[in-house]
Amino acid sequence: MAKALNTKNLVPLGAARLADLLMEVTKGRADLQRRLRLELSAHQGPEDVARDLRKRYAAIRQAKGYIPRKTHRTLAKELRSFLALIDGTIAPANPDLAFDLLWELLYLAPGVLARGRDAAGILAQPFEEVMPLVARLAPALSHPAEGLADLVFDAVRQDTGGRFDGSVAALAPALGAAGLARLDRLASDATSASKIGRARLLVLRRAIAAARGDVDAYIALFTTAQRADPATALDIAARLMDAERPEEALAHLDHAPRTPVVEDGIIAALAALKRKEALAAFLRDSFAARPDADRLRAHLRLLPDFEDIEAEDAARRLAQDHPDRNAALAFFMDWPDHDAAARLILTHPDALNGHASALPTYADALVTRAPLAAVILWRKAIRAGLGRGTAAEDRQAAARLLACAEADARIVEYDPVPDHLSFVASLRRTYGRRKAFWARVQ
Repeated sequence: MAKALNTKNLVPLGAARLADLLMEVTKGRADLQRRLRLELSAHQGPEDVARDLRKRYAAIRQAKGYIPRKTHRTLAKELRSFLALIDGTIAPANPDLAFDLLWELLYLAPGVLARGRDAAGILAQPFEEVMPLVARLAPALSHPAEGLADLVFDAVRQDTGGRFDGSVAALAPALGAAGLARLDRLASDATSASKIGRARLLVLRRAIAAARGDVDAYIALFTTAQRADPATALDIAARLMDAERPEEALAHLDHAPRTPVVEDGIIAALAALKRKEALAAFLRDSFAARPDADRLRAHLRLLPDFEDIEAEDAARRLAQDHPDRNAALAFFMDWPDHDAAARLILTHPDALNGHASALPTYADALVTRAPLAAVILWRKAIRAGLGRGTAAEDRQAAARLLACAEADARIVEYDPVPDHLSFVASLRRTYGRRKAFWARVQ
């Protein structure tokens, strides 16, 4: 009987036989042979591993050729094997050496990324995993704080890809007050002398202020226009909330556009200030602007007994007539009130945005109870998918058209939309040349 290929079944082969097999399967595979050499070094001690890693770093640094897309995953896997060795073998015995190797690895990123078109981010991802490892090492480092500050400043000064943007936060425990003060002086001197780009300098100075817990200094490094940006306003508000300054957090959020995340921040600030009536009014107005199940639930929890029933009924009526049909549909599906969702779809079949990714999921949930409403949603998604024209979208569109055909037998009256055969005919007129799509629905 054949056995599964797993660790348990391989162990009985014995070390000698497994070693022979490893030599056989790695023959002609330079990447696998390098990995084995590193594993052998790991048994000799952290310094041996570090020496072999630095040899490989040098080879990667000196390489100039284009990295084809088909080898991106292989190289990314190798980079991750470096991280695993540093984290698992070197860091427990010598945190300072592990940090040095991680820092050196980050300097390889520009050269590696410049040698290949990394649209999928496969090559970039291992480098993005470095700083969290640095943060884990920071409390155990014995590097002098001011020397670390110089190291961070030099890295930020040369950085063009943002690889070192998180270094101040990651190394804050090791930098301590003395290191952060040194870094602040370097940043201030650079501001006066204009030695490095303003954008990078601002990133560094904000990180220093954040590491020091100096919210006011952090805020001062943004212009008035920048503070009105939703993401920045929310960031500043979160820091003010952490500093137990909810009134100021609310003031900052009041000057930002009312995106859903900004509204979340306002709700949190009002709750922290215990302004129950203002919070209830804000939640009510937020729901009126854009129906949302979480907003309504929070609003109803603040109302006295019996008033919540009347408020819920009013909210349902408002949602049924709301001009943002997709938001209203999402509300009814999340509440949940599938009958109301079906009524909304049947009343406004042309008003929904077919590009909304949730429509097929809603259709799946409605098909048993309201097959025509489900078919309307699937049709929206089919047209949107075929319009995008990718092979994956064509496959999904075909599956949804088959679902429409299956639901057709349970639909007695199609009014106010065309029946199934008419819809298929209209698709053929527009997308008749999509042979792969039509082959899937025959």
